[in-house]
Amino acid sequence: MPTVVAFLLLSLLRMGAAKAERCPACGLAELPPSTQRDVLIALAKRSILAKLRLPDRPNITHPTSRGALTSALRRIRAQRADAGVSPGVPGDGGVQHPRPAVGLQEYEILSFAESESSTFRGVRLHFHFTQELAVSTEILQATFYFFCAVPSPGTHPVTIRVLQTDPAGLNATVLSETRLEVRRAGWLTLDVGQAVQSLFGQGSRRLTVELEVAEGWGSPLLAGHRDAHWPFVAAQARARMPHRVQRRGIDCSGTSRMCCRKEFFMDFKEIGWEDWIIQPEGYHMNYCAGLCPLHMAGSPGLATSFHAAVLNLIKANNADAAVDSCCVPTQRRPLSLLYYDRDSNIIKTDIPDMIVDACGCT
Repeated sequence: MPTVVAFLLLSLLRMGAAKAERCPACGLAELPPSTQRDVLIALAKRSILAKLRLPDRPNITHPTSRGALTSALRRIRAQRADAGVSPGVPGDGGVQHPRPAVGLQEYEILSFAESESSTFRGVRLHFHFTQELAVSTEILQATFYFFCAVPSPGTHPVTIRVLQTDPAGLNATVLSETRLEVRRAGWLTLDVGQAVQSLFGQGSRRLTVELEVAEGWGSPLLAGHRDAHWPFVAAQARARMPHRVQRRGIDCSGTSRMCCRKEFFMDFKEIGWEDWIIQPEGYHMNYCAGLCPLHMAGSPGLATSFHAAVLNLIKANNADAAVDSCCVPTQRRPLSLLYYDRDSNIIKTDIPDMIVDACGCT
């Protein structure tokens, strides 16, 4: 199979060379400035969606209220501080997190209760998790948060059952059951990591949490909880993905016409993406452009990528193919995003290899 893929790629590159479409940076430089911007925006949008494993941009019809999001982030920060963990949470911006191991991408997922239904002695909360991360994702940690309202002073028992339901929501399997003694109103937490991992491992996305209380209590949830007291599950996840080795390269500025990095910023509000991308406000994509004389190809410290290896193969097998040295990214860094997925979960992740920091010649 790898041989077939390499043959097809080599054929496509030979066709591109025959049409003088040998170098993306060269082709981009020949376009009018307005067309260049359209091409870069289209490329940026396609790259973000592809690396988030989204077929198209999510259509957010019921966004989480800012009050609920702020309250949830505050609760996560407080719990991590109590546990002696760095308080970095989705949307903290300046907080530095340790980089995951090569080939791994980490996610923080906030899933708010999508709906609720009353039972004889309590309430059921229903959560839908992201379909893009199901099956291939390892759940490192997951916590259920809910604000419990007590009917009167004293001790009140609350039984929490974590259920997995079939797609129709008719049959439920009990994954865990916990009994708590609640003495006053406030936020309560429950570790549901194993339940969420089991859910993902089976390719399921629906999780139900049942809160059962003593007869006559009514609902354990605070009235109007869909704002600051909206129940949610916070999960930390990790997925394997291809990761390209980064190499140091040459960056340049000023009036030089040689290969260099050009600044390019895409404002999410300008392209109508501000409804599903919460943070940041835009994407500093940047790109490579400029001249690459043939004598610079393969110089020490410059790019030695798979792209260069294939171009060298073309030249070795086809002396008539006029292939120029090409200006390409030699150093990239991640783009940190806080966004809604198609199931209205809020996800924070660092997408690797998205921001061009330096360029060089193949």
